Amino acid sequence: MENTGYIALSRQKTLRSKMNTLSQNLANMNTTAYKQENMMFTDWIAPNKDAPFRGERKIALVQDISQYRNTEVGKIEHTEGPLDVALSKPDLFFAVETPTGIQYTRNGNFSMDPGGQLVTSEGYPVLSDAGQPLFFNEADNQIEIKGDGTVSTDVGQIGRLQVVTFENIQAMNSVGGSLYETEQEPEAVFEPGIVQGALEKSNVNPITAMVDMIEVLRTYQSVTKSIESENERLRGMISKLGNVRA
Repeated sequence: MENTGYIALSRQKTLRSKMNTLSQNLANMNTTAYKQENMMFTDWIAPNKDAPFRGERKIALVQDISQYRNTEVGKIEHTEGPLDVALSKPDLFFAVETPTGIQYTRNGNFSMDPGGQLVTSEGYPVLSDAGQPLFFNEADNQIEIKGDGTVSTDVGQIGRLQVVTFENIQAMNSVGGSLYETEQEPEAVFEPGIVQGALEKSNVNPITAMVDMIEVLRTYQSVTKSIESENERLRGMISKLGNVRA
């Protein structure tokens, strides 16, 4: 394959990866507290041993090297639900207990299970700063969750939500929905700026994402046409060479 083909195929590969990322973002535009994923690209100098001349033995390709997460806070939408809470500051997370261990989320769409336990929308227990689940009883009314995470009712204080941050937010792994896991040690946050009766929306801008998808599609089609044109040129050259030899 000639250099033109290698370069075009590398471009197609990165465009396909970008399209997958954009599709994922759009699919989660209504997921509470979802963070937009973006791609990072770089030029990659590759050896070309088939080149006839020394100066042509390296070609510049395009390679997607990683993804990074946009950690900006999404729009805070008020719901008036007493157990809905939003983190108004970036890079902070609630701690929850899952079957595979402690994981982290910014999705504060909490509720009470039949046993009075505070749980996530997936049914996982929300942890207090003491590392224990939070429970309400039948006598508890007028639930109040303060900005520092303290949970109280008219009967008294229930506990305080565990809110943490990490040294490298980008190193956290998404495990589906709005949950993340990491091997990093959590750092406690004592003034997380919690807003009761509100939820953080996804920070995906659907209009921008759609425009980007259209641009990627057009570029992909353009690259495909370039490959087809190059293949047609090579077929023409081979045909001419065959006629000359005949």
